[in-house]
Amino acid sequence: MKAKSIKGNSAEEIKTDLIQSLAEGYMPTLAFVFISIKQDLEAITKLLDQYNIQIFGATSGGEFINGEIGAGTIAILLLDLDPSNFMVLLEDYSDKDPEILTQTMALKAKERFKNPSFILSISIHVVSGSDYGEPIIRAIESVTGSETIIWGGCAGDDFAFNETIVFSNEQSLSRGILLLVLDGDKILVKGQAASGQKAVGTEKTITKTNGNWVNEIDNQPAAEMAMKYLGLHLTEDEAETFYPVDNKIIFSVSRNQGDPVLRGAGIINLKNKSISILGSIKEGDKIRLTLPPDFEVIEEVSRNVEKMKNEEFLDPDALLMFSCIGRLGQFGPLVCDEIEGIRKVFNVPMAGFFTYGEFGRTKNGSNEFHNHTCCWVAVKEK
Repeated sequence: MKAKSIKGNSAEEIKTDLIQSLAEGYMPTLAFVFISIKQDLEAITKLLDQYNIQIFGATSGGEFINGEIGAGTIAILLLDLDPSNFMVLLEDYSDKDPEILTQTMALKAKERFKNPSFILSISIHVVSGSDYGEPIIRAIESVTGSETIIWGGCAGDDFAFNETIVFSNEQSLSRGILLLVLDGDKILVKGQAASGQKAVGTEKTITKTNGNWVNEIDNQPAAEMAMKYLGLHLTEDEAETFYPVDNKIIFSVSRNQGDPVLRGAGIINLKNKSISILGSIKEGDKIRLTLPPDFEVIEEVSRNVEKMKNEEFLDPDALLMFSCIGRLGQFGPLVCDEIEGIRKVFNVPMAGFFTYGEFGRTKNGSNEFHNHTCCWVAVKEK
């Protein structure tokens, strides 16, 4: 399999690069398209459709190929995969149960391939705060098994936090579930969920929740605990405009097996002293707070990538990366070093985007929905 990544500030720039690639004899069959919501999405889909290139597309919170990071741009990874070895599924869940719909999609995948692997994206109305991440993972696993390979990231919208879009050749959806299904017997898909974030302090227990709102931690008001951690003294009016994601409230949530997962805090409600969590959380979960990242995190992530490459003899044809938009805020310019550090290990064409949540398996653990995590995925035709 041959891969090629292209990037542009407009549909016209993408068209120029694509036509040049085709003139050189390259014939891609699949395109991963990560695009700013400000760009002409319809022009890009029409262009790729014209050349019979199937699309796995998502709007983003920033896009990158190789060592280049952009904002408001278009990043595309082209692959010349055998079309018999993959399929793209996209469904609208606006008037359907997302879990049941995902199970139906997984059944189609299982009918096509005995051993399917999945690259996943979903689009949501961000303000509503719906948490479909973990339920969609479990819906796939209910059909294909818990060992199924699932990687991906939720669509973004350039920090507007309003509405995101996933798309294929035929349609684009603001309430969509998008699956690239790969024949696991023909296509190798290997990845790693990397955060590098260090948990500190004593382990605490979530003792009262209401959906994605945490009311109590160790039987104490959750908001008071979070504010004490930050050294804050907010009034109710101040709390309404205070967004903890910007202020690095991130919990490390233990799992029975495998690495912990990260959960960012959303909004503090001082009226009932609760705090919202970006992702699933439940009573009984064991949590610790985390330290803000530093340059050592970048180095650790790169070391772990190199170690996995050597131990598993990974020699991929292409690389995908789904990095939380929260890391962009946490690391600032250092996020470029993280992305480039991972890419240099493999030195193959890559593309990725900053997401509103990531999907991937923890080390020695299960498929999870993540916050503040970088998931990289190596792809190779066997």
